[in-house]
Amino acid sequence: MNSAIVNLPADLIETWELINQPGALHTEDTCVLPNQAFLNLFGYMRTEEVAGRAMGDFISPWSAGRARLGMREATGRLKNASSIDIEVTTLPLLSEGRTLYQSFIRDITELKTWEGKLLQAERLTAMGKLAGEIAHEINNPLGGILLYANLIKEDIPGDSQMASNLEKIIKLATRCRIIAKGLLNFGRSSSKTFVPVDLNQVVQEMFHLVADHKLFRDVQTHIQLAQDLPLLMGDKGQVEQVVLNLIINAVEAMNGSGRLHIRTRVLTKTNELELIVRDTGPGIPDEVLHKIFEPFFTTKRPGRGTGLGLSITHGIVQRHGGRIGVKGGPGKGACFEVILPLKNS
Repeated sequence: MNSAIVNLPADLIETWELINQPGALHTEDTCVLPNQAFLNLFGYMRTEEVAGRAMGDFISPWSAGRARLGMREATGRLKNASSIDIEVTTLPLLSEGRTLYQSFIRDITELKTWEGKLLQAERLTAMGKLAGEIAHEINNPLGGILLYANLIKEDIPGDSQMASNLEKIIKLATRCRIIAKGLLNFGRSSSKTFVPVDLNQVVQEMFHLVADHKLFRDVQTHIQLAQDLPLLMGDKGQVEQVVLNLIINAVEAMNGSGRLHIRTRVLTKTNELELIVRDTGPGIPDEVLHKIFEPFFTTKRPGRGTGLGLSITHGIVQRHGGRIGVKGGPGKGACFEVILPLKNS
């Protein structure tokens, strides 16, 4: 047994072992006596594995040469090399004429996770309001561009170069208007005008809408749609946007070459529908997976994306009472999973 433990008063050792909160008695730098809750939290079996070691082995950062009194947040280093978020409270302890210190530990990993989710929700709400205002400002000018372009098109020969150029203007302006509509939907609160939506039909229509694009030229597509898929209650236009965003996102990630897999199915146990869009692209680094749905965050090169597509998708899914997640590390492609309830109030 560690000599420092032997020199501790028996009543102190007995009392310390009764404390349920993870904690350790220590000098400025060295652990003297951890309690059982401390061992359990950090993944150790015996006191001898911990006593006598530097406190910095378990709590980071740790100020060498002095004990930092009071409460602070830190990182807990577990035996299995993983880490957790912790709150540390350190107080002095006078024992038989010498000063020791007692540090109590609280695992706040789950709290930090929920704080992160709350922060993301607040940012999405703020961005939703801003996006709605921006979309409203640009929607009317786009309508004017489309109106006058179509009027000019009626007055010129259909086989002329000018007509071809006007058609390109109309298509690009229409695309901008679709984006603006998506931003407006992103900024709006939940709609009550839900109608029955056939998810399989939406998948087929959205895929055929973009299948002729050059990015699909070398993409092998496998679409697996569940038979007799029940209708879900939702805003069809917004559901279309979710499907379209995920398909385009997947194909752009593969840079025009790879395999795209789209699947629908019923989750009978939870009475939900599942949509999976998986690609064989470069995947998403683990360190940015939690940021993927944040507004203006993108892994694409500058000029290749705004970072709004997945944020809008996330907002639409939540508006329908569903949830969306993503899996896939570097080199593993990305797999987006959308879960939508079959019954919406």
